[in-house]
Amino acid sequence: MPGRIVGGAMYKVEYDDLSQRVYKVLKQMILDGDLKSGERLAQDELAQRLGVSRTPLLSAFSKLEREMLVQTIPRRGSYVRSFTRSELLDVYDIRLRLEPLGARGAAANGTAEQIERLDALTAEYRQLVADHDSERVKHQDFEFHTLIMQMSGNTFLSSFVASSNIILIANVQGLIKSAEESLAEHLELVDAIRAHDGESAEELMYQHLLSSRTALAQETTSVGSE
Repeated sequence: MPGRIVGGAMYKVEYDDLSQRVYKVLKQMILDGDLKSGERLAQDELAQRLGVSRTPLLSAFSKLEREMLVQTIPRRGSYVRSFTRSELLDVYDIRLRLEPLGARGAAANGTAEQIERLDALTAEYRQLVADHDSERVKHQDFEFHTLIMQMSGNTFLSSFVASSNIILIANVQGLIKSAEESLAEHLELVDAIRAHDGESAEELMYQHLLSSRTALAQETTSVGSE
């Protein structure tokens, strides 16, 4: 009957909305380190903490698993996925292919408002570097790269890169390279985007990520085993 169909559709929208909100909260908890790499996700405890039933929680787990942020092991449960150094280097190899394209797109498509926001993020990053706040520097770096990908106008690229960066933040302790070096590279990148110089923005992003990958490959203490 029409009434039942409409009612069912409305309920479905509400459920999907709740599941999406739980997914976003869990993703943020992983990014913030509230849920750590390798940690078991206790369903009852998380459901109580978030004030939801297990149904939207399990739906959120499924979405996070597709993004490789959560791993479910039969008869053992779900965990925040942990990665080896070799796997993290693979993540960088993918970023090296995709983010330079996003930087070129940002130079072509970024609006004045977005560039203003990029300037603000860079100013905040500079202050955090001066304050030697390495943990917040990592999160500010995430926001910086996320915004550039959003500026490209490619939503698929933006979503994929954001998940890739969360994997790195959750699995690497401290900073991969000096914050001062990253800041200098960010400033050059912002200048290229502001000038709508797509070729330079693409190359600068590539070199920025390549130096981080090289530093991670040489690091001996910040990540787990091979």
